[in-house]
Amino acid sequence: MKILGAGLSKTGTSSLHAALQILGLYGLHFDRDRLNEILSGKVTQPNFRCYDDVDVVTDLPSAYFYRELAAAYPDSKIILTVRDVDAWWRSVEFHINHRFPVSPSLGIRAQLAQRWQLDRWLSQGPWPTDWQAGWQNFWQESASQQFRRDLRNCVYGSAIATEFLYKKKYLEHNDRVMAEIPPDRLLVMNIPAGDGWEKLCPFLGVPIPDQPFPHAYKTEHQAYKR
Repeated sequence: MKILGAGLSKTGTSSLHAALQILGLYGLHFDRDRLNEILSGKVTQPNFRCYDDVDVVTDLPSAYFYRELAAAYPDSKIILTVRDVDAWWRSVEFHINHRFPVSPSLGIRAQLAQRWQLDRWLSQGPWPTDWQAGWQNFWQESASQQFRRDLRNCVYGSAIATEFLYKKKYLEHNDRVMAEIPPDRLLVMNIPAGDGWEKLCPFLGVPIPDQPFPHAYKTEHQAYKR
């Protein structure tokens, strides 16, 4: 990993990711796989050298673990994307509470499935494939829902976006990154405010491309892409 995007979701991370792709860098955005066991607490001694095969990682959950990833990849550069806190809140609240809502805790059916060890019972089959899949869909929470709840609880302390708590976590995260990462290793970008190639390319030591800086969205209610 050469570059870590330390900005939280809804701060222009999609635009940054697209810009780095234009510069020829291969990366992951909103990684849903490699840090899941850390988020869920299944590992006690996590290995953060899990991005050796990519140039760039942006957005959560990697942004939350910026300290550990910066230590695991000491030669990497860190890019912190930021935006006005009120605009960020409007965007993240819609995204979390309306576009991708999850329950604040494991659903009762999934809790019963765990307690009764239904996975073990189903694995003892054989059962018809469609019958087994139907029972699993009924009893189990989807992996995507579990991932999003674990992520939000870890980063913000709540799976449901609440204004005071989320704004507090957002501002504290940005302050910590700027205080802990050495200035020569850190670039702070406000992409919604107009930062683009003129800040990014000198920091990376590459020429400015002959095309506009990408923007994943331009209005507050247009698709709400990350």
